[in-house]
Amino acid sequence: MIELDTNQSRRDHPQPTGPAKPMMPVEQRLTIGRILAALAVGLILMGMTSLAIRYTEMVTGRYVSHGVPPLPAFASLLLLSLLRPVLRKYAPRLAMTNVQMLMIYTMVAVSTVISSPYEIRAFLPHLVSMQYQGRTDPAMAEYARHLPTWLAPRDPAVIEAYYEGAPGKPFPWRFWIGPLFWWYTFLSALFIGAFSIVTLVKKRWIQEERLTFPLLAVPLAVTSDDWRSYGSAASRRTIFMLGFGVAAAYNGINILHTVYPPAPSISFFIPLQQYFVDRPWTPFGSAFIIFFLEAIGIGYFVPLEITFSIWFFYLLNRIFAVAGTAMGYDTPGFPFTQEQSAGGYIAMGLVLLWGLRTTLRKSLKRAFSRIPRGSEAADERWAWIGLIASALFVVGFLTAAGMAIWMTLGFFGILLIFVIVVARIRGETGVPLGFVYPYGMPREMLLNIVGIPQTIAWGGTGSFVLLSSLSWLSRHHFVQEHAAYQLDGARIAHDTRTPYRTLVLFVGIAFAVGLVAAFWIHLNAYYSIGSNMAGGGGGSGEFRAMVAGQEYQQMASRLAAPPLRSIPKLVANGGGFLVVLALSVARSYFLKLPLHPLGFVIATAYGESLNAWFAIFMAWLLKALILRFGGLPLYRRGIPFFLGLTIGHFLLAGVVWPILSLFIAPEASQSYPIYFAG
Repeated sequence: MIELDTNQSRRDHPQPTGPAKPMMPVEQRLTIGRILAALAVGLILMGMTSLAIRYTEMVTGRYVSHGVPPLPAFASLLLLSLLRPVLRKYAPRLAMTNVQMLMIYTMVAVSTVISSPYEIRAFLPHLVSMQYQGRTDPAMAEYARHLPTWLAPRDPAVIEAYYEGAPGKPFPWRFWIGPLFWWYTFLSALFIGAFSIVTLVKKRWIQEERLTFPLLAVPLAVTSDDWRSYGSAASRRTIFMLGFGVAAAYNGINILHTVYPPAPSISFFIPLQQYFVDRPWTPFGSAFIIFFLEAIGIGYFVPLEITFSIWFFYLLNRIFAVAGTAMGYDTPGFPFTQEQSAGGYIAMGLVLLWGLRTTLRKSLKRAFSRIPRGSEAADERWAWIGLIASALFVVGFLTAAGMAIWMTLGFFGILLIFVIVVARIRGETGVPLGFVYPYGMPREMLLNIVGIPQTIAWGGTGSFVLLSSLSWLSRHHFVQEHAAYQLDGARIAHDTRTPYRTLVLFVGIAFAVGLVAAFWIHLNAYYSIGSNMAGGGGGSGEFRAMVAGQEYQQMASRLAAPPLRSIPKLVANGGGFLVVLALSVARSYFLKLPLHPLGFVIATAYGESLNAWFAIFMAWLLKALILRFGGLPLYRRGIPFFLGLTIGHFLLAGVVWPILSLFIAPEASQSYPIYFAG
């Protein structure tokens, strides 16, 4: 019997989620008044975030919404935490409790990712790109006809204004209101489906397996009033400030160099290409050394076998690539790391579902029995109803659009497995990375397994076009990312004894309002300055718009000359599947095995460009040395340092520098671009 050995992920790291107590005192529980106050503050902060994205990211391309967790969520939490002592002194009734602040943090996180580069910004171009290309390409114009008029605008003037801007002219609501309504319902169904999955797995993962949620170390630390288990007050403060000082020095020196170029700087981005110019070592030239301080800081809370597995499997794949080059095997993409990760994801999802089989069976039985209202079983009943209803809606929606049912079931079946695995990665590893899944693989794996000629023959051109129009769901992470933050919220609700339905209220409002705001800020920007100029595109186009165009160009070439299956990629899928299955079984028998299947799928997810590998290596090395020479006592005393490092970097690089950069020349500020691992 295969079971994922989650206890071993905690053997070196009991309850590592920061210095907050697991349960909140009664006086901090949410009353109706506190719920309304938190919702009001959350909505205000969401609005401020949307405006910041509209007038920074959408104009200059300077990201303010990136990071894991999103920078606006962290900034909101920090702002509320700094205001609380003042309010406690002068206006105690206005001071936020820990529970309120954490619910607001969850709201801002959920709404921010909707407006981030990888959700609505990736989605909208897929509604108009074919029509825009069709102005000069008759074949593309013909393909665009397979998008129903109730899902995408067709008017040439509306499409042209989207890309080229129409300042001073009224927004063409008549052409957009219908498609936006239907896509709003579709995206809501996906969100509800993800939340339903989280509701069904949360008891098993949070209460029974007690996953540690390392990423929550930072928000829990910011809101915590009690760090007593990490040394005396004086030592905690000193150690925290040391970590904060490292982040301040690192960012301060580089910011000073940006403002005053003769000043020294610390290299934050070291390409290895210059050191590996000769064959067969050229595969190592694609690697970078980047000092992601937040990955080092949060990585301290991640189990050792996971951080070890990430950098180990990343370098092992580079060695495989070197071996292939040495043997003259120059097939582009070898050793097909993303395909390995995709196969591993399928295996990992099946392992997780096998481990959840009893939980799901019992919850299904309880959900449709006589149960008291407001009980956990009632939540499970609504989760099953939500999951089934959302699945039926998605199938019906795409069937009405003209997509073959088998294609819908295959694509979303793979996507469902990816959602479960990404949620598990968040709960068990907490690595602050955005692309922890093999982007683009749900669609590509389906096409390569079935075969593109067979897909076109069985589904027709219309289905193939519709599948391509959903490539944003495959390449980016709308459903996966929301499931991850929903699971974070479930853990926060559990630890703070907040009723789960209260969490659903906060998250549901955040999504409903955040989705409307995301539609507005993006379409307002595009019809004001044009998608071609948005995001610092300078006329060449906003990056996500270029990606959508490339997806449709690939679709057109495949329809014109359908390629055959790639056997090497199928072999890589199978290899990744077997590696994850073998590691899952091995961890059930060898308790000290230093390799973890989740580490493997993360290491291979982003192909040859896992830029955070060195930061994760540093986190592993520092934690391993601390545990080796000081054990758990020294590990606990070191927690404030790594919290200070993470909080300091988020504050200075993610909040202070973006604000400061608005007041200096763009070309100067761009000399110190901030890249977070997410």
